[in-house]
Amino acid sequence: MGNDVKNIEKAFIRKELVVLDTYPFSDPSPVPEFGRLYPYNRFDGYTCESVSQAWEMVVMENNYIKLWINPSVGGKIWGAIEKSTGKEFIYFNHSAKFRDVAMRGPWTSGGMEVNMGIIGHSPSCSAPVDHHLSENTDGSVSCFIGATDWPSRTEWRVEIRLAKDAAAFSTRSWWYNHNCLTQSYYQWNNVGIKVSGNLEYVYPGNKRIGHYGNAQTWPLDEEGRKISFYDQNNHGEYKSYHVVGSYTDFWGCYWHDDQFGLGHSSSYDDKPGKKIWIWGLSRYGMIWEDLLTDTDGQYSEVQSGRLFNQSIASSSKTPFKHRSFLPYTLNSWEEQWFPIKDTKGLTYGNQQLSFYLEEREGMQFMNICANEPLSHLFKLQQNGRQILNEQIELQPMQNCSFGLPYPVQIEQAIVYLNDSIIYNGPEANQALSRPVETDEAYDFNSAQALCIQAREWERQRFHERAIRYYQLCLEQDPFFLEALTGLAELYFKHLKFEEALKLLMTALTIDTYHGEANYLYALVNDRLGRMADAKDGFSIASQSPEYRVPAFLELAKLFLREGQTAKALTYVKKADQNDNLQASYLNIIIHRLKGDRETAVKLCKKVLANDPINYLGRFELATAGNILPMQLSTSELPYETYIELAIFYYRLNLYTDAINCLSAAPDYAMVHLWKAYLYHAAGRITDSANSLSYAAGLSADFVFPHREEDVKILRWVVSNHQSWKFSYYLALACIQNLNTDEALALLESCGNEPDSYPFYKVRADLKKGGNEDGRLADLEKAVEHAPAEWRTAYDLSRYFAEHHDWAGALSVAESAGKTHPDNYYLGLQLAKCYMQTQNFEKGISLMQNIRVLPNEGASEGRNSWRETHLLSALAAIDQKEWKKAVYHIDEARKWPENMGIGKPYHVDERLEDYMQLICLDKADTAAQQELILRIAHYRKDDSTSPYGSADFISMVLLTAAGENQAAAELRLNWQQQDPGDLALKWTLACIQGNTKDIKKLSLLEPPVREALPYEILFEDRPFPFIKKLYSRGLFKKYLQFVTIDQSTLVSTKT
Repeated sequence: MGNDVKNIEKAFIRKELVVLDTYPFSDPSPVPEFGRLYPYNRFDGYTCESVSQAWEMVVMENNYIKLWINPSVGGKIWGAIEKSTGKEFIYFNHSAKFRDVAMRGPWTSGGMEVNMGIIGHSPSCSAPVDHHLSENTDGSVSCFIGATDWPSRTEWRVEIRLAKDAAAFSTRSWWYNHNCLTQSYYQWNNVGIKVSGNLEYVYPGNKRIGHYGNAQTWPLDEEGRKISFYDQNNHGEYKSYHVVGSYTDFWGCYWHDDQFGLGHSSSYDDKPGKKIWIWGLSRYGMIWEDLLTDTDGQYSEVQSGRLFNQSIASSSKTPFKHRSFLPYTLNSWEEQWFPIKDTKGLTYGNQQLSFYLEEREGMQFMNICANEPLSHLFKLQQNGRQILNEQIELQPMQNCSFGLPYPVQIEQAIVYLNDSIIYNGPEANQALSRPVETDEAYDFNSAQALCIQAREWERQRFHERAIRYYQLCLEQDPFFLEALTGLAELYFKHLKFEEALKLLMTALTIDTYHGEANYLYALVNDRLGRMADAKDGFSIASQSPEYRVPAFLELAKLFLREGQTAKALTYVKKADQNDNLQASYLNIIIHRLKGDRETAVKLCKKVLANDPINYLGRFELATAGNILPMQLSTSELPYETYIELAIFYYRLNLYTDAINCLSAAPDYAMVHLWKAYLYHAAGRITDSANSLSYAAGLSADFVFPHREEDVKILRWVVSNHQSWKFSYYLALACIQNLNTDEALALLESCGNEPDSYPFYKVRADLKKGGNEDGRLADLEKAVEHAPAEWRTAYDLSRYFAEHHDWAGALSVAESAGKTHPDNYYLGLQLAKCYMQTQNFEKGISLMQNIRVLPNEGASEGRNSWRETHLLSALAAIDQKEWKKAVYHIDEARKWPENMGIGKPYHVDERLEDYMQLICLDKADTAAQQELILRIAHYRKDDSTSPYGSADFISMVLLTAAGENQAAAELRLNWQQQDPGDLALKWTLACIQGNTKDIKKLSLLEPPVREALPYEILFEDRPFPFIKKLYSRGLFKKYLQFVTIDQSTLVSTKT
């Protein structure tokens, strides 16, 4: 990398091999991941051993900056330096350490990654993406990167552009929803930066929003800490600050010790979101420094987003909802990224310059760093008074400084370059009035709220939840229009066309002109073959601004399918607003079909001038030249790109074009099944039969049909060929479409013929929770067909554990552990089995030698460590072996980092404290008193963490100490948090001495909640131990002092 300052007359772009110590990922799972991630698979193999790997990177540089782009890892900008200093303004990680952090698992830190789809880190973040290099006529260079998000079938592109004479680069991004339906919407760029060097985050705004949508203060927190400085975040755990409250086109960061910084500029309408991510400064976060890099030190992320926050499920209860991506919509935006040096701080920056208003020795100075050649008049005004009016002549990264003759408040200052305002202090520092909290009077159980919540679930791709909430809304109000259309769209997505039509007919009885209802009504009728109704619906939907373009596009396709090219072209022209991509595609095809090759080629080149990667443009250009299409995609799943393009032609009844496209595709079962279907439709019966037979001979692994059109052709395939694989593929698509009954019937029809372990895993999972006949047999079949595969043993062991057969679980896990001694999934399962079968010493020995490479927020390993030692301590207490018990209690307090997690600043150790209290010598009153006070007064230092069974211990000791009011407040707070909490009900029964309820409640298992993305669920893990202590009479000493005022009890009914 180095300090490269050689003189360059223009910008250059090239490919070169960059050798990195690489910790590769491996072990792709052939088991489908249904739901939000499908059709992507996970990767489960990570390593502590590096290999030296040469990565082919795209290098862009001019005289001032240099950046590296890695198309093999999501198109990530791997790093960027300012050449005169050699300093990184984007973190360059010299190790490619893949860790289980992203949606699919593998992810690396540093650089700049692009996330478009549903949530970060996106499925393509560690996968190859398509790319194209370009030298532009103005002396700049560009690298285009792009991919398709397959769950939503949306395409994204980014042009990374470097001018010949600027110390800045731009990213021009666009994202297109090719789908006829609404999709989820998430877009953030994540930029890694180093944290050493007295880092300050210069983020204009006065509020910070969390993932939960909760609003707090910025840049000072509620305790008065200036958390805009990295070092002031030495409290709590991970930090996600989405800063809002200022109308600004800038954010940045500055390393004061290095006199260096990074700036970001974009129009507010393009990128209103700005986020800071900090791992946390305790070992809980700092453990990730070694997990993610070897030599480059801890990093932080600064992020730009299209939305205000990266909202999770609970954010839906706040103004910060999720967003939808309307059909056939293209979004585009542009951003500038630039280094800053020697300004003593940072006030503002853009692609032209950055400046800082410095206070020094009673004087003020305006310090400037140029980002492009400047020959401008720099003017500073305050309240109409001119403070500065200086000509500046600077080359990129040159500095100048002006002493100010009059005092200036930056909040009141206006800065001009020539006559253009670049910084408006009064506007930038005005606190925006946008609400950050939902009115307390809002009824979250109203029909409107239920409908909004349903839409929120849909936007997050939690379709089962969305359907349930739409149904709840319609139970309350059967004519709630938005719920009728929302549920109809979900039914359409899951191919329930008749059910969708019933809802839409009801919607149209309420409002015959409703845009969404007409559009969906037309789509449903199109699928049901009712063309007149489809054309009627699209025509009326076209009067609605939101659905005008999608409706015209669908009408164009309908008429093109019918061979009415002139009429189709009329609707293409109506839809061709702002160069709509689908309209451009149809325009190209219609002109080709009309024989106007020259216009078709011209239109292709227009598309490719903006997007050189464009698949249809390149295919059509090849078709126009009567040549076989070149390799369209080098992305991770190239065959999906060919199938997607072929389906576009298929939907227009252009079967020959679809076949030609697929003929250039890589070998893949669904490619050949599509060819078989298309051959049959084109009358090529022999070719169709041959394709079916060939597909039947291919492996079923990693074949994940996911499109609406896939289901249609698979139904035809299953009726025309008897291979179990085809029934399996159709079953997978049915499961994804929530049609589990048909899926199970299809899989059962295959009997035990399949020789593929994922088949039996899928069938076993379908039987879970219902009639489980045959589930165990399927899991055993999976082991039989893949005895060397760790996943089959893992699933079987978990089955036995789920049914409380810990001896069976142990037997399977122990056997598999011998074959896969380094597999920490099996290792953690084995540790759990040892604990549950009282083999504590074996479990402890195993955990002392295991190495868990964690995922973000993972705690399973540490839970097993703690609980094994606590059970060992309890066994020692039973034997009155007090020293041994104390030893294990002390061990339980530890956070061994080989178990995959570091210790946070704050840990609730009331259970350990109480067990140690039990073990203390009666004469050691000082130690007893210290532990009692620590347990009893725990909530004085922690009033925010969720209440749970450990609060029972605090209540008991508070009451025993005569602090009845404090105990009552603790109990009331717990009741207000969750009056139906099982541990709370048990606590009240214990305090009241209600032995019948104690016995009954002790046998119940707490309900299991599903953890949603970004959520770290509270698990009341001390509860089983506290029940064991109680059953042994180890609370009697203190409970004898406890009484309770029945009038203070809150109902514990849910």
